[in-house]
Amino acid sequence: MKLALALLAVFGLLDSIASAAEPPLIRFGRGFAAEEQVWLMSARPDLAPGQGKKYQLKQILFQANPERFQAYLAGELDGGTAPGLAVIFARAQGVDMKIVASICLEAAGKEWFSTTYMVKDDGPVRTAKDLRGGTVGVVGIKTATDLWARAGLLNAGIVPDRDAKIFPMGFPGMGDAVRTGKISAGTFVEPFYSAEIARGGLRKLFTAVEAVGYDHELLDIWFGDRFLKANPDAVRAFLADYVAVTKYYLANTAQAKSDLHKSGFVRTPLEIYLRNADWKRDPNARVDVASLEKLSRFMLEKLQWLEKPVNVPEMVDLSYLPR
Repeated sequence: MKLALALLAVFGLLDSIASAAEPPLIRFGRGFAAEEQVWLMSARPDLAPGQGKKYQLKQILFQANPERFQAYLAGELDGGTAPGLAVIFARAQGVDMKIVASICLEAAGKEWFSTTYMVKDDGPVRTAKDLRGGTVGVVGIKTATDLWARAGLLNAGIVPDRDAKIFPMGFPGMGDAVRTGKISAGTFVEPFYSAEIARGGLRKLFTAVEAVGYDHELLDIWFGDRFLKANPDAVRAFLADYVAVTKYYLANTAQAKSDLHKSGFVRTPLEIYLRNADWKRDPNARVDVASLEKLSRFMLEKLQWLEKPVNVPEMVDLSYLPR
């Protein structure tokens, strides 16, 4: 009897040791566009040596930011990806999350892609001023696509909602909606932009960068405050791998895209995906905090989307990134 109890105690101790040695699991909510280096961490785990040793990673696909944040509030996620604008909204509502790294930016320059607003090539809209009385298609109200559309309208002296309508719809239907006149202008991101340019009949009106007037954060990585405090070493290991994978992606973009396509993260035909222009990505994943501050002020002062200012520097913590 004593021997049996001793054996049970030993096995129980071993189970406890094994459990204690298990690296923390990161339940990570991801999206479906512009997050290549994030996806690559799961498609090519060999590029992330800390995975399985210092942390475990479970990526969960979400179609939209509200569902991602709802999952976080329900205790189903530890972190994820989101536009900086969405995190500003969340912080304004008291959600305890922080941006810890950059994924990509909207940036000017021929080498980078910037979200583009297009109209019919042979239609009546020649400049943004011609959108008065028209309708602009965006992917969702109070999203980044909505902010850029409103900025473009305001630049042209048009008051959104009064002088022009904002209409939410999915990216896949934008091209046909512009061609048929359902909307006057639409929002286009890759791979839809390249596909519509290939079809012809549409032309650029303005880009996201042209609308706001400066390069700015598009997508970022965030974590909940509680997870950051409870698992700082796991987050640092995750971000060390993330930065390494980002540098690999930038140096080996064609191979990385091929691996993502093969793994099912991207369904666009490979030959088109390889030709698509890409967003700007900081190799060290540093966040352009100043650009987020500008966006926050625009949301507060020009759009009245916020009831009070958001302390942007307080919602960004870059101390977990490799030094």
